[in-house]
Amino acid sequence: MSGLDSTIVTGAAAVTGTLLGGLASFASTYFTARRQGHDERVLRDLERREELYAKFNELGSNLLLDAIEHPLDDARKLIGIASLAGRIRLTGSAEVLEAAEAVIDHLIETYQRPPMDLQAAVRAGPHEIMTPLTAFTQACRAERERMLRTL
Repeated sequence: MSGLDSTIVTGAAAVTGTLLGGLASFASTYFTARRQGHDERVLRDLERREELYAKFNELGSNLLLDAIEHPLDDARKLIGIASLAGRIRLTGSAEVLEAAEAVIDHLIETYQRPPMDLQAAVRAGPHEIMTPLTAFTQACRAERERMLRTL
């Protein structure tokens, strides 16, 4: 009986070891795949946001230059940037949205001022002209760094 007991114990240990090894392998594979999926989602989201923010920044820059030189003759000029701000509202952080809304507010204020010569405006305050757009890009950069830290 003692020989049978040792055979059973040895067999049970082998089966248990195999089961535990298989379970450990499965768990390792599962968590690795899950982490990779998370990383891929974050990177895709980051790429989409970068494209959105770049479009907003480019359009905002063009509109700002237009606002310095011209009055707002057609409010439809602002539809594109308002649409991009709506997309930012859906996907961006609160800080990025707040900075985007500040850019739009600045655009409207600039359009309401009397037109200026662009060269004179740049000479008068080159950094001040771009302050809201600079704040927007800084908010985007901070959001990007936060997202990359999750990887």
